[in-house]
Amino acid sequence: MEARMLKVLLLSHGRLCEGMLDTLSIFQSSVEYITAIPFYVNGVDSEMALREYLHAIQKEDTVLIFTDIMMGSVNQNIMVACENKTNVHVVSGYNLPVVLELLTCDPKNLTSQWIEEKVTACKDSIVSMDSYIPPRNDGDE
Repeated sequence: MEARMLKVLLLSHGRLCEGMLDTLSIFQSSVEYITAIPFYVNGVDSEMALREYLHAIQKEDTVLIFTDIMMGSVNQNIMVACENKTNVHVVSGYNLPVVLELLTCDPKNLTSQWIEEKVTACKDSIVSMDSYIPPRNDGDE
């Protein structure tokens, strides 16, 4: 059986994806399998970088692509480009908790259902701290 390789692509309007990659390097021992491509940035040929990235995907790879805004131009672009790629999964509206959670996957066991479960679980990490009441630990005063 072939080993499946996980590849991760972070896409965003502006340099958000580069900041996410920088932050991930604090939590991950290696980020060599993660690529960030910012769109609408002077001096960056995002379209060419994306074409090259997608062309390099092998059938044995498992690819997680994160976009910043659901149905934004970057998201629409990648959805069209990956329409027939069954080994590519796109998640839109990313934040640090969801990216970290999905990076823990074993590529050979990654499914759309598993991704949905992790995304749903991570939605709870977005909280207005104005109204958040932390749980009390019994015995702590």
